[in-house]
Amino acid sequence: MRIATYAAVGLLAILLGLGGGYLFWGARVTDLSQKMERDRSEHNYRIAEMEQRVKGAEERARQEREARKVLEDELHRVRPLK
Repeated sequence: MRIATYAAVGLLAILLGLGGGYLFWGARVTDLSQKMERDRSEHNYRIAEMEQRVKGAEERARQEREARKVLEDELHRVRPLK
């Protein structure tokens, strides 16, 4: 009977330990999941912001190319190459 009691107490201790560990790590995993979601949201915002900057820079470069083309055409009209 004593062996059965010790086995039951040991099994109960193991189950309590596993349950406590599950609760501890479960709470930690939930916190990490929420942190990852916040980080993902922040990174997506930064990526969108950088994409807008790139589009703006590309538009400015296109406008500068067009202006340079117009100036070169005017220059060639005023002072044609021989």
